[in-house]
Amino acid sequence: MSGQKTILVLGTNAGQADLIRHMKDRGWRVIGASPVPGEPGQAFCDAVEAINIVDLDALEEAARRHAIDLVYSISSDVAMKSVVALSERMGLAHFYDSALVDLLDDKAALRGFLAEHDLGPVPFRKLAGPADAADWDHFPCMVKPTDAQGQRGVVRVDRREDLAPAIEAAVGFSRSKQAIVEGFLDGVEISCNVLVCGGEVKMKVLSERLVHGPHALGVPRGHLVPCDDVTEENQRAALALVDGIVAALGHRDGVLYFQMIVTPEGPRVVEIAPRLDGCHMWRLIRAAEGADLIAMTMDCLTGEGAPATLPNGGEGDRHRPIRELMFQQMAPGRPFDPAAFPVPGDAIYHEYRYNAGEEVRPVNGTLDVVGYYVRERT
Repeated sequence: MSGQKTILVLGTNAGQADLIRHMKDRGWRVIGASPVPGEPGQAFCDAVEAINIVDLDALEEAARRHAIDLVYSISSDVAMKSVVALSERMGLAHFYDSALVDLLDDKAALRGFLAEHDLGPVPFRKLAGPADAADWDHFPCMVKPTDAQGQRGVVRVDRREDLAPAIEAAVGFSRSKQAIVEGFLDGVEISCNVLVCGGEVKMKVLSERLVHGPHALGVPRGHLVPCDDVTEENQRAALALVDGIVAALGHRDGVLYFQMIVTPEGPRVVEIAPRLDGCHMWRLIRAAEGADLIAMTMDCLTGEGAPATLPNGGEGDRHRPIRELMFQQMAPGRPFDPAAFPVPGDAIYHEYRYNAGEEVRPVNGTLDVVGYYVRERT
């Protein structure tokens, strides 16, 4: 097609498949980059390059060979670092810059930033090993790699004698070989998807994050819009915290995904990612708010459209019917059987991530997503 534009999408997993399909629907040519064969998004790509998404030199070579106009990714912190770095190298349109991406990628640096601006500070310490926590006295606490994605290496510690092995394990999962210990935040988990375009908040949608118990600590089992088990006062406080952080970051254009916990002292940030979430939340937001976050994001990034501002920035009516996005999950390493995960009859949307008989790949290694659905909660 004459004048057809080309995007390089870093990653071709189920999350990226949403972006790939969207860009195909926009009329773009899509080049996927992933060293993993057979991922769901590859079926929708015009071409796939078997490149590790952290290999900037190889990505640049492929990008120039395909004469790409844009590089992007969703759902992956690792990919976003490469997206921004490669875009900076090639002079392509992009959100944020490497300095901001590095800030949000480093859990200790983010904690320091939030404390500096008095935005829900939490006690924390950055660690290279157990010796750095010799005088740590906040229990229970959480130990995490400073820069690993998802729940890998994340553990709650209730006793001092369990702290050292938890730190060693977290350091092992960290790309920078560092960990963070921080005060344990107890309460209902919530998220917020934010889009800023033209310096204005276009979308700011709160959701309740449903999680499994200690057997799969922190692993989400679903999301709700609007929140169900969060008071209106705490929802207002969470949105005010989000506003304060967006302002402190300079109202820069782009998407942010906030994870928070509503503690007895009020909402506190768990982490902030400079990307769309990895949970297909855009489908839940579309069902609840009638707005397509992927389309709005790509309109802003490409300049092909002007995203409308959701009423009240997307805070919405907290008394409307609740929509839910629920995951179908199983332990990895076994073949997928769709008969074990039936499609709800009232589903607004449903998708399997595997074909029958395919072995489920380890992602968090505990309970991995094999399918999901969106519906009105009953």
